[in-house]
Amino acid sequence: MANPTRTRTRLARDERREQLVDAAAAVFQGRDPAEVTFEEIADAAGVSRALVYNYFGDRNGVLEAVYRRNLRLLRERIGVVVATSRGRQALYEMVRVNVEFAAENPAGYRYAAGEGIFSRLPELEERRVRSVAQNFGGEPDSHLAARGWLSAIHGMVIYWLDHPEGLSPERVIEVITAFLGGALEAVAKQGVVPRHPVTPAG
Repeated sequence: MANPTRTRTRLARDERREQLVDAAAAVFQGRDPAEVTFEEIADAAGVSRALVYNYFGDRNGVLEAVYRRNLRLLRERIGVVVATSRGRQALYEMVRVNVEFAAENPAGYRYAAGEGIFSRLPELEERRVRSVAQNFGGEPDSHLAARGWLSAIHGMVIYWLDHPEGLSPERVIEVITAFLGGALEAVAKQGVVPRHPVTPAG
């Protein structure tokens, strides 16, 4: 009987954590996270401030949880399309997923891209660059290429979110795909070749 009880408790804790992350994401939206209080997050979730502290420790812990959740959702969607396509088509599909995710959930995409978070949690940015750099071979020049890749795709998608006038999602996908395709060809000439034809965007 003890094992089912522990399972139920763990699931309840996971569900509560997701509820708190949802509430934090809603409160953070459109605001400087430094201005958000634990009281606001607790009120939005309908719990005590002490419980928010218990789960996340501090504001950076909440920010990291919101970032990680949105990045996981984006990566899962990218993983599906990359597993079923190759070459330029895989690149196109990866860009399409980024644009569609951003259109469906602008705030979530901004978190997945690290906007407003990495300035407070620079170790997350370095970790993500290292992860992408491994796909480029892991050498010092691979880190440079990885940083450019992440900056390009996230910067272009976020620019579109901020300036959507006259740019359909289809056109955005085409332009970003062409840009990144050219970048991959250019760095390949420098000997920086990704192990997979598409570098994960995160």
